[in-house]
Order: sequence, then structure tokens, then C-alpha cells
Amino acid sequence: MENIYASDSEAALHEAAIDALASEMRRPAAEIKPFYEREVQRLQAGARIRDFLSVCAARHTREALRVASRSSRPAQND
Repeated sequence: MENIYASDSEAALHEAAIDALASEMRRPAAEIKPFYEREVQRLQAGARIRDFLSVCAARHTREALRVASRSSRPAQND
């Protein structure tokens, strides 16, 4: 994927957010990164202030992965 970050420090901030999200969700960072970066790109399109992109992208990525995880689980018969 192309470099979507404005600076090395911004890239480091987002990499740290990806690592934290991967740890929290107990998934590899390589699995989280494409979802996260797609969300960052979507948010960047309308962002005038970039300070909180990592927070918003992490929140949206977390929710998208949780929804995907729930829909991929087989239904349990009680």
C-alpha cells in the first residue's frame, strides 16, 4: 500500500495504534493493518484536523473486526 501518512512521526503514531489494537484483539498486526489503513484513508478524505485520526480509525476498525468476527462464527444451537 502506498504511504498514506504525512510524516514519519504520523506513520509511527499509526503503527503504534495498529500494534495496540492487534494486542487488544489478540490478532496479528498484519491482519489488522489493511482494515486500519483503509479506515484512515476514508477518514483522511474529510478530515480538516488530523490529530485524532488514529483514535477514530482504531475505534472504527475495532468495531468492523468485531462485526466480521461475529458474522463468521457458526451459529450455536442451545
